[in-house]
Amino acid sequence: MGRIAALTCALVLGCGAASAGADAVVPVAGPWHATTSAGLPVTFEASAGQVLNSRFRFRWGFCGTFETASQSSVPIEPNGHWKYLDPRGPWIEGTFVAPDRAEGTVTAPSRMLPGCPETKATFVAEPGEAPFEQAEAVVRADVRTRSLVHAPKNMGLKRDGSLQLYDLHWRDFGEPVAHASGRAYLRRGCSGCRDREVRRPRVSLLLNELTQQGDYRVYLQIRYTFHGPIPHGFARHGSRILE
Repeated sequence: MGRIAALTCALVLGCGAASAGADAVVPVAGPWHATTSAGLPVTFEASAGQVLNSRFRFRWGFCGTFETASQSSVPIEPNGHWKYLDPRGPWIEGTFVAPDRAEGTVTAPSRMLPGCPETKATFVAEPGEAPFEQAEAVVRADVRTRSLVHAPKNMGLKRDGSLQLYDLHWRDFGEPVAHASGRAYLRRGCSGCRDREVRRPRVSLLLNELTQQGDYRVYLQIRYTFHGPIPHGFARHGSRILE
């Protein structure tokens, strides 16, 4: 009798599990959109138990407003929850509470910089296309003039003119990370110095830390690598903040 009861219980539990699985929310397939409580856009896609193409903006206190985009996919858990972690630290997560409704948060952890505390913003997403409005992407192309330029052909990285980039050809400018290749003008010593040395190696570079500043999105960091002979005293790899 006890064995029959145990078997009956197992069958009931099994039926309950099947019922719970059957009741799991299946989100509408295709694009979704939302606006966070910070007034910033969120977009993603739902497809075959996955969330992919997550794109969102987040505010990192006084450090500024940043943007991230990913073509990778993350699984939707049985309870409808999903989470995408940006390599820089921020993440977006949500839960499908109905086929046409997802509730979630965008979180930016604290950074080891003044004015960059942890921030959170909530959102409620719904199916459908929505424009991901973007301000023009620019970079500070010259440390002397501090001019903001879209995809500049030339950049001046030292006030004395000893480090300049030119003939730059860009890929992905306007995306969270932009890449370029071109030439560099590297000068050691002054114009009248005996040990003056000038080299013009090839250069590859990238821009990141894309931040909303007023009416523009501004790249704040540059990283570069020189290919070929360089003057004594120059490092082959370098990075700097473009202020």
